[in-house]
Amino acid sequence: MNYEIYLTHTFQKCLKILKKKYRHIKDDIIDIIRRLESDATLGDPVPGWDREIWKIRAASSDMKRGKSGAFRIIYLFKENDRKVYLLTVYFKGDKDDISDDEIEKLLKKLCDEVETL
Repeated sequence: MNYEIYLTHTFQKCLKILKKKYRHIKDDIIDIIRRLESDATLGDPVPGWDREIWKIRAASSDMKRGKSGAFRIIYLFKENDRKVYLLTVYFKGDKDDISDDEIEKLLKKLCDEVETL
């Protein structure tokens, strides 16, 4: 099954900020994005979000760390929709987990963004 990947403005902004410190972040996550095109359930569902919000880990070639200590990509995927919305990306060393409030804000931004398309 093929899914359309949508990079939200917030995701792109976070990626740009992280790229200043981690030069190869785009190379590190491009393979994951390509894999999400064919299987949107690669990550782990975030508890409490009815399998709509997912988290996937990405290794960093800049730090030579494995997936568990590097980047997290948070995305929205609804089973009946053929789209995957990449909501944000962050470095695990900067933030442990994403809160429900942060997810709510990301979803509101996504709704505003989709309305303007």
